[in-house]
Amino acid sequence: MARKPTSAKDKKTPPAAPAKPPPKTAAKPKRKKPSPAPSRKEMEELRALKEILLTSRNKLSAVFDSISDPILSVTPQGMVESLNMALARRAGAHPRDLVGLPGGEILKRSGASPIITQILKQAFEQLLSQNSAQYRLVETPGEEGPDFWEISLTPVRDAEGSISLAIIHAKDVTIFKRMEQTIREYSHSLEEMVAERTKELVAAHKQVQKDKEALARANHDLRRLEELRHDLTNMVVHDLKGPLAEIMGNLELLSFEPLSGSQGEALDLAGMAADDLLRMIMNLLDIDRLEEGQMPLSQGRVVFREMAEAVCDKFRTLIRLKGIEVSLEDQTQDGLRADPELLARILQNLLTNALGHAPEGGRVSLLAQDREDGAVIEVADNGPGIARHLQARVFRKFTQAYDHDGPRTSTGLGLTFCKMAVEAQGGKIWLESDEGKGARFFVWLPKRP
Repeated sequence: MARKPTSAKDKKTPPAAPAKPPPKTAAKPKRKKPSPAPSRKEMEELRALKEILLTSRNKLSAVFDSISDPILSVTPQGMVESLNMALARRAGAHPRDLVGLPGGEILKRSGASPIITQILKQAFEQLLSQNSAQYRLVETPGEEGPDFWEISLTPVRDAEGSISLAIIHAKDVTIFKRMEQTIREYSHSLEEMVAERTKELVAAHKQVQKDKEALARANHDLRRLEELRHDLTNMVVHDLKGPLAEIMGNLELLSFEPLSGSQGEALDLAGMAADDLLRMIMNLLDIDRLEEGQMPLSQGRVVFREMAEAVCDKFRTLIRLKGIEVSLEDQTQDGLRADPELLARILQNLLTNALGHAPEGGRVSLLAQDREDGAVIEVADNGPGIARHLQARVFRKFTQAYDHDGPRTSTGLGLTFCKMAVEAQGGKIWLESDEGKGARFFVWLPKRP
């Protein structure tokens, strides 16, 4: 059935859908006013602060990497936070390639001993549990005997006081511990020998005389054979210093025994003779080192009176027996600038020379006074003096202030050492003397060495 066409009038339009209200839009937040751009001054201050921080970091990093001991920092979980170049080289890598690895892995790569690894693990656990620093001395097997390591673990705390890092520092102290062990063994052997040595005093005295004769022959050969100086120096230092130290040690032990007055004086004189032998040996060694420019110097402030009193005290027995009057005067305001050890030995050599030439009941004086360019020390005696034609050679090696062919009683090295030790500190030494009127030795030391 055909559909009747419909007109536009007949078409009924559907009612329009009610208009949807516009969607509610969220309220726009109020825009915050942008912060003003930093001023040029603030930018410069920020850049300066950044440079300071970078410089400080670089300084700390340089110091950290310059330390030759292995150092690293680890987190409480045992992960490496940083390490220095010394440890990184042992591990065969750059520090940046090792940061973040477990601490045990770094120890393994660096070839650490299993003993050290185990003790480090225990110490790290105790640091965390006890909340305090840890210290260990570790002994491990070595090629030439046991090796020793000082290991310290130091906690680093955060703002709340909790441990955020642990700094681990390992220091090789093998040489010091071996020296301590050698000294302990030597001391123990000395204690065992005391009883036997007490019974053998007569034989020991004869042995001392033989050693003194051997030393005199050695000094005679040294004066005659200058070309053998190095070999003879090694012989004296290594072959005689040990027995002499043993003799001096036993003499000191005897000083604790109950002795009569004459025995005490004899013991003091024997000790002075041993000190003289040791001084001769050290003069010989140090002259060699001074000639080669290998004598280390340690400049500091020296109070002359204190040093001179200590030196004079070593000769108290000789001074008393010879009845020598010793005067001491310190006129310096701020002390002397010198190497304390070298200056004490210079003064001891000059005082030995003065006491040896002063007659019984004579006088020896020690004086220090300031000058504009430094300070001068004077050591004088009222002995026979030194002839003018001999004064130019008293500071030469193996030379003494007499021109006869009789026996010599000294090595002639004391004043040579004084001259070289004074000049090594930038100073000068000279003497003034007339025959029969004593001798005066002067040492000038500059204000600034």
